[in-house]
Amino acid sequence: MFDLFALSSDSEQAPLSVIEAMAAGLAVASPAVGDVARMVAPENAALITPIGDEAALAGALARLGHDAALRQSLGEANRIRAQSEFDEAAMAKRYAQLYGAAMGRPRFAQE
Repeated sequence: MFDLFALSSDSEQAPLSVIEAMAAGLAVASPAVGDVARMVAPENAALITPIGDEAALAGALARLGHDAALRQSLGEANRIRAQSEFDEAAMAKRYAQLYGAAMGRPRFAQE
């Protein structure tokens, strides 16, 4: 029921709220805290603003607020990225691959 997601934190690493917003198909406006810029879809990266630049964040919010087509396209890109990168099964598989490779068990890493 939301049109967009705004994060105003100045100290986050990988905010679950951003992943939840992406999964819900929302465009994200946020300062470039933690991994937010790498979490969102590449199309959404332009709306991740420098930390402490309130004017830039306000501008990103205004841009999203005035452009429904942009909100929709970024939201869809974020939804797809959330499903492919942050889905629980996909993340568990990547962890298994990483740990399997680190333990020298490539068969485990392929499962």
